Amino acid sequence: MKYLKIIVPVVFLLMMNCAAQNNTKEFDKIVYKAQTRGSLVQLTIEGNKLSYKTYQKEGTKEVTKEQLEELKRIVNELNLDEISGLKAPSEKRITDGALHAEFAIKIADKEYKSSIFDAGNPPKELKKLEDLLYSLSDLKE
Repeated sequence: MKYLKIIVPVVFLLMMNCAAQNNTKEFDKIVYKAQTRGSLVQLTIEGNKLSYKTYQKEGTKEVTKEQLEELKRIVNELNLDEISGLKAPSEKRITDGALHAEFAIKIADKEYKSSIFDAGNPPKELKKLEDLLYSLSDLKE
């Protein structure tokens, strides 16, 4: 009986911890694509690999555990159900003054696509994600 008083709270705490962890979104893939007639930038994170592709070059880099944790933290700050309705702060892409850019974030069997925005000037909610992906790729915006 004495052990029951100890075991029940411990089991309860473990269950609460597991439930809290289920609220974090573990992405399977993040794709950032920016393009216009003469330019292309595609950055893809899948597993611990970052693939980058432009019309001039392409390649793959390894992403560190710390960088992946930062990406997960940023994704968890987003309301993914609403990213398709985010308003772009500028519209230079309409006159080819900027690349048309968008994000696609895949979690389990669901893909979330952002609204289209000017590369380098995303909705404020997506700015950290765009900045981090560019910094990981060593490509310039």
